[in-house]
Amino acid sequence: MFTTGSKMFLGATTLSVVAAVVFAASEGGPVGLIGTVGLVTAAVIFAFLAGINFFVRDGNTPSMQQGVEHTASAAQPPVGRSMWPLMAAVGVGGLVVGAVSKPVVFKVSLIVVLAAIVEWMVHSWSERASADARYNANVRSRMLNALEFPILATVGAAAVVYAFSRVLLTANKEAGVWIFIVLGALVVTGGFLFANGQLTSKRTLAGVCTVSAVALLGVGVASALQGQRDIHPHPAIGDPSQKALCLEGGEEEVDEHASQDVSLKSSVVANIYLQEDGDLIAMINGYPNVEYHQLVVQRSANLAVIFHNDTEEPQRLTGRFGSFPDVPEAVSCTTAVNPGKSAYLGFLIPKTNAASSTPLEFIVPGVDGATIEIVVP
Repeated sequence: MFTTGSKMFLGATTLSVVAAVVFAASEGGPVGLIGTVGLVTAAVIFAFLAGINFFVRDGNTPSMQQGVEHTASAAQPPVGRSMWPLMAAVGVGGLVVGAVSKPVVFKVSLIVVLAAIVEWMVHSWSERASADARYNANVRSRMLNALEFPILATVGAAAVVYAFSRVLLTANKEAGVWIFIVLGALVVTGGFLFANGQLTSKRTLAGVCTVSAVALLGVGVASALQGQRDIHPHPAIGDPSQKALCLEGGEEEVDEHASQDVSLKSSVVANIYLQEDGDLIAMINGYPNVEYHQLVVQRSANLAVIFHNDTEEPQRLTGRFGSFPDVPEAVSCTTAVNPGKSAYLGFLIPKTNAASSTPLEFIVPGVDGATIEIVVP
């Protein structure tokens, strides 16, 4: 026969079905549709709970059954508390949110759900491995600790690094220096106290680490929501906006902290020297001690030259590589090269001199007569 619990849920199911029919007949439009769907959903849930209660007989056992005092559910030791059902519920909620928002939320939530299912299954199985709760906990630890600890350490370290990066990207450059100093001092102080025996208590150490981690993550989340500061992009010498600098000379922000030395490079056709008297000469590889003021190069080949500054002032080498139909003049240059230093300049000329409306040449802006003609046969 029906048990007391199943009767209650069957009554709730019947009431929900009747309410759904009445509401659908009396209300129309979107409101009627939403209300009917909600009542039908409630009816399905109540019917499911009624079936469970009927199957387990409300958890009751016949009093005449042999050994019922040992086999009944009430006679079993209570299971331990577990956070994994809550984590699984949070993961399922994240799946719903991620399905309509960002894919990364959906992926992270899926990982949370799978991890919660595995942990929940192993936890439930280990609690019934034996009658000894300590042995059951040891069994669970032996199975999962080797997997949990590396993953938790990786996730924790990634969260700390991400939170710290959000803080530094939000703060200005001057404040970032002080943040590093303060956090470094706190870490050194904590290490000193631990080594000195002041933080030997596990509870004290766990409390300090937990409070520090929560504080850092909280500040990191707040900084991420606020957004990072505006970071001024450092210009590059190859940007089209630097064309005027290449032709007119001078020093600007792009020349700050520029490399002043060149390592071994391939496809170098010549070394170009700006001598102390302002003369610009080319030394072609394979022809030592021969100075050239004209450089013959191949068409449509990736080539390069190395510029050496032998004067007493910073100078740059500029290459004018031609103006071809429907294409503006190609101009490239090195950064400002300090006295006695060198720089690398790569280039490619697609057509011959005859196709260009402007001269092909290497020049040093601001130095009269410092020119090497480029010939592309």
